[in-house]
Amino acid sequence: MLLKKGPKTKEEIKDFFDFPWKSMIPQLKKLLEWNLLSYNKDSYALTPTGEAIVDNMEKLLMSLNVHENNMDYWTDHDLSPIPKELLYRIGELGECEVLEPNLPSIFEQQEEMLKRINGSNHISTFISIYHPSYLLPYSSFLDQGVDVSVIMTDQVYNIFKDNTHSAIDGPFSENSLSQSLKKEYEKEIGILLDGGNSDISIYKDRTKPVSITVSDQCMSFSLLDKNGRCTNRIILSSEPTAIKWGEELFNYYKSRSEILSD
Repeated sequence: MLLKKGPKTKEEIKDFFDFPWKSMIPQLKKLLEWNLLSYNKDSYALTPTGEAIVDNMEKLLMSLNVHENNMDYWTDHDLSPIPKELLYRIGELGECEVLEPNLPSIFEQQEEMLKRINGSNHISTFISIYHPSYLLPYSSFLDQGVDVSVIMTDQVYNIFKDNTHSAIDGPFSENSLSQSLKKEYEKEIGILLDGGNSDISIYKDRTKPVSITVSDQCMSFSLLDKNGRCTNRIILSSEPTAIKWGEELFNYYKSRSEILSD
């Protein structure tokens, strides 16, 4: 892996490992015999076979690092919503972290996510569980000219749609504050559902994550635990490789969704 950046001399290798050269010679001979290294003009270099093996070693070490740093999450959660080709590349998440809501302020988690994606040029989100506040922030992003792409399950979409077209029932139906809040809610959701900078897709398959959010600033996703329960624990990363990985995960579900017609 040291040689991936280019050939190294005997002295450079010895200084890097700070290890007796005599003890390293037998190992170098094996790598030369196996055609993983070449030796020319007092320098050791990777062969094409060596380069391929190093590339696979790096991917393995990256995957092990991601798994080890957040072992509780990967052990407790159902990973089936992540397609195998992306699960094999889980190491691309890099230095990711787990966000957990802290009681009594359970909305701190959402506030933290909004801070992370603030200033983005585009935001993509997948929603499979309904909460009245989930879509509200995105109308303000649209006002800022941000491109917003949303996937939601048909159940969630029907709830949002019904809530923006139904009257307020019950003892508070004549309450002016309730009426005012409902009008504001309808306005904000309407901006998102009908906005020119947004596109809405409906996902109908059974296998799905709880949520995905990807922007040019960061990516995050959450999964159900192995008992099918929502834990509100979110994996988040701001590394470029993780953002690309998250975009591929979002597009995987978007390609299996139907664009909402006007």
